[in-house]
Amino acid sequence: MNDRWANFLSRARDGAADVQRPAPEQSAALDQARSGAFQCDLSDYALCSFTGVDAEAFLHGQLSNDIKALTDRHCQLAAYNTPKGRMLATLLLWRIEEGFLAQLPGSIATSVIKRLSMFVLRSKLKVADVSDQYVRFGIGGPQAASILNDCGIDIPTGDYSLTRPARRAGPDQVLCLPGGRYELVYSDVDAAISDWERTGRAAIITDLTPWRWLAVRNGIADIERETQDKYVPQMLNLELIGGISFTKGCYPGQEIVARAQYRGEIKRRMFLAHVDDETSPLLAQDVCATASSPPQVVGSVAAHAPAPGGGYDVLACLHVDLAHNAELRLGAADGPRLQLMDLPYKLPLNA
Repeated sequence: MNDRWANFLSRARDGAADVQRPAPEQSAALDQARSGAFQCDLSDYALCSFTGVDAEAFLHGQLSNDIKALTDRHCQLAAYNTPKGRMLATLLLWRIEEGFLAQLPGSIATSVIKRLSMFVLRSKLKVADVSDQYVRFGIGGPQAASILNDCGIDIPTGDYSLTRPARRAGPDQVLCLPGGRYELVYSDVDAAISDWERTGRAAIITDLTPWRWLAVRNGIADIERETQDKYVPQMLNLELIGGISFTKGCYPGQEIVARAQYRGEIKRRMFLAHVDDETSPLLAQDVCATASSPPQVVGSVAAHAPAPGGGYDVLACLHVDLAHNAELRLGAADGPRLQLMDLPYKLPLNA
């Protein structure tokens, strides 16, 4: 995190009079995700840069999506896999003048950057963690777009679209993400502080809880440390949300990913569910089906977030044949019940 930005946020936590403080209650923050607007710091996500003349070719050969087709008006999801097709990371990528920026959870950033750097070899390319060189914050909720417009910030329309506002002292990029979320990216810390204070007059300042809840409700699961090397991309529905290209050519794990797609070997899919319990689920926690005797493990938790009204919304990767028409329990056969809900996108018919 940028030091000046960290100091600014620290003053907010300490109650400085001229800085908007975070909302005191989680329930208030989640309510804003449904009916108002919230604003949160995104520094928990790391930012990696790929710069140099070979940056595009390198990423195109390492990631699951078509990097060469990525325009400067869009961002895109992509997976970084092991040779066996298991995901080590999901990244959100967009172009900058010098190359590309890639955002990923901070819990895995060091290991992923180190592994990617091993394959640079003689390529004219630099891979670096630039989290401290940028400030990023998010605004979400039904009123988010109008707040940004009222503040004169040019925003994109459509999921994974991107603008590069011409305003002199403003964000370098604004990303539109599913669930009515807007991410603002700044290389100028003063501009970030100024915009945070202006937009924060109309949006409630929160932690990451509502941001993550909107991602979960929109069927998007990040790979974290606990879920690395566990899922093939289709198990987390990545091809349904634009994270895989099946025409781009080779990348690590491509053969396994393609075989699963074209031979109908995708036996596990990610489902949205709710658990009415006070205890938070755990990443990679087992999901059990009690319809069989004895009960058996049919999947695991890929992502979760506190839900408005209580309990947790969960993205669970489940064995398709065993999960349907079964009573699903979290953790064990006597654990809290998982109630399946509809995703915002359609799963294939065989799921």
